[in-house]
Amino acid sequence: MVACPLCLKQTSQLSSESSVCPECEKRFAREAAFAEVFFEQRKYFKSHRELKYQEETLSIEVHSNLGKAGLLYYATGLILKSHLENQNEEETLLGSAFERIAKDYCARLLEDEEYQFIAIKHEEPYPAPPSRMRIQNLNAVSVDAFDYSIILITDKNRLTPESPFYKLVSNPELIVLVETDPQENVVKKAAIYGRSADTYLP
Repeated sequence: MVACPLCLKQTSQLSSESSVCPECEKRFAREAAFAEVFFEQRKYFKSHRELKYQEETLSIEVHSNLGKAGLLYYATGLILKSHLENQNEEETLLGSAFERIAKDYCARLLEDEEYQFIAIKHEEPYPAPPSRMRIQNLNAVSVDAFDYSIILITDKNRLTPESPFYKLVSNPELIVLVETDPQENVVKKAAIYGRSADTYLP
């Protein structure tokens, strides 16, 4: 018997593909099935809007709360899987946050623990390996999927109501930032969402 590196349960075998137990392999498969429904069938899409603040304009897509929950688990699963695949490197993707995030992911507690993320839809997909970054002095990881980038806050702390991103990440529905110019920094521009009086409310 060996311990699954993700859920820590004892198992007789680990997957040759992802080195996790059969139960965790099913979790990854479930998230992959969600991805097809979300990205390709666009089942959770509701509307497209343009928000204005002074001379700036921000394009957004609105997706349902079910889409938001599903994308949170999908992105977290990708990040955990990437961490495990590269855990022998000197600097791992999640560092000491891995055990906490893996535990919450396996116990389906990501929503209860109020994990926050920012989703960006690009004009064209240009996938890059998952990478560590900082959002307002908080640890985060960016992961690409299809034509999206998802930035997950991996820090123990969360974005506060004072943050220009708070209104974006705390909306019950999923607000996706839409890139209209590959040269623009959409994350910086997202502060418009927090300042705009035209902010979408469900």
